[in-house]
Amino acid sequence: MRILLAAAAGLLVLATGAFADTPSPEAAATIVLYNSNQPASLALAEYYAAKRDIPKNQLVGVPCSGDEEIDRDEYLVNIEAPLRRAFNRFEWWQLDRNSDGDEYVVSSKMRFVAVIRGVPLKIRPDGALPPPPLPEGFPPNSPMEMLLQHNEASVDSELSALFALRENLPAFLINPYYRRFTPILQVPPNQSPLLVCRLDGPSDALVRRMIDASIATERTGLWGWAYVDKRGIDSGNYATGDQWLSAAEDLMRRQGLPVITDAVSETLPEGFPMTDAAIYYGWYAGDVTGPFTQPNFRFVPGAVAFHLHSLSARTIRDPKVAWVAPLLDRGAAATLGNVYEPYLELTVHFDLLQDRLMNGLTLGEAAYASQRGLSWMGIVVGDPLYRPYGSWVSVDSGTDSPNIWQQYRAAVLSAGGPLAAADALHKLAETSGNSMPLEALGQAQAAAGKLDEGLATLDEAAAMTKSDTIRFRIALEQISLLRRADRQDAAITRVSTALKEFPSGLPQITLGRIAETLSPLHPPVP
Repeated sequence: MRILLAAAAGLLVLATGAFADTPSPEAAATIVLYNSNQPASLALAEYYAAKRDIPKNQLVGVPCSGDEEIDRDEYLVNIEAPLRRAFNRFEWWQLDRNSDGDEYVVSSKMRFVAVIRGVPLKIRPDGALPPPPLPEGFPPNSPMEMLLQHNEASVDSELSALFALRENLPAFLINPYYRRFTPILQVPPNQSPLLVCRLDGPSDALVRRMIDASIATERTGLWGWAYVDKRGIDSGNYATGDQWLSAAEDLMRRQGLPVITDAVSETLPEGFPMTDAAIYYGWYAGDVTGPFTQPNFRFVPGAVAFHLHSLSARTIRDPKVAWVAPLLDRGAAATLGNVYEPYLELTVHFDLLQDRLMNGLTLGEAAYASQRGLSWMGIVVGDPLYRPYGSWVSVDSGTDSPNIWQQYRAAVLSAGGPLAAADALHKLAETSGNSMPLEALGQAQAAAGKLDEGLATLDEAAAMTKSDTIRFRIALEQISLLRRADRQDAAITRVSTALKEFPSGLPQITLGRIAETLSPLHPPVP
């Protein structure tokens, strides 16, 4: 059926040529997919291709709707079929048949797809389509049978399954690239997805900013705080999410990234000062909340930010709705989300994503290595070729004048971890006059179970800094750590002292709300 659709559908591709004579191997393997009915989509495609030196004949226009949500016929006829036709026309892949007569992809020159703003986001469910048969090896009533009942999907995840050449109706596919470390160009296409990421968001200008920030950050490095907002769940079905976050937190600390963690059940409060935010991982609120609602909040350029929620990408055009669009609007260069209910285990695993990024993989490779399924609900927003840690060559990165973040990382890596680097971090804080090394050390000590030691180190950091903003954040960190340790009385006492330290404005509101949570005036309504 799809072959017939491909033959019937039109294909719009720019004339052969190239922005550069020698594109990188990844750029030479990247398709730029845009909406040929929208001149602005073509302009963004050309902008991205020029910035990444992607040859012009790899820009593929698809004559599709501009709506975010479309039906499956629209997807098959106006998006997937033109892309399949491009693979055939330009001999981007080689196909063969196995002994059963089934077609498969032998090789492919194209491994990445950058979907440009203007291409639809999601494929609505169709109750008239029967589910496909269970794959061999899966018994009736297994979880796979439940997954096969869902034919809704993100456009991007559906395209990522292109190499499967399925003849059956759409449904969940197991991702063969899950947990892989191998760069995608070294993996046969019949053992990997097509790595589809989206350059999209509330405006064209924002997309251009994402592209520019990603390329610039690759040269200078992604430096700043990593903020991890857990829910404090230790057991039950949802504990998995906190386990992923804890693993990501540990990985980042061992790699020399300073981490601030909040592990109480609520998301970060509105007044929490998130300065120098390079990484943000959190869950589980339906719409943007906390510090991200503050008008002056901005991520550092190139930041990676991901809030896990079932419908975090139900739209990516409104910067006040869900999570993907708001995080992009606040300056993130890369994020991920879900267009429909994905189930927790089938979302992106925070720890795998961060691990692969820190090991030098591209955003596309890291994102697809960290999720179990294709033809499902997720999207990856950002430049698929973006390497946030591309500048990590050695401990000192070859920098003549390393910044405080680089000096922190060098000290941690030299010692074998932040706890072992305690003396070096105290010295770095003293010589630089910067409280960051002590704040990061205090957090690391608390995470290792040395709570009192961590609280004392945070006191040192607060005494050193001249910034009221940072002192207020440290107070909130201490309150959070005490709450997580079930030291309720000590947390209430710390709130009381903080109310005196910060007697006006947003700090008073934030502390007042925490105080009400800790010691409510009235019993909660059942």
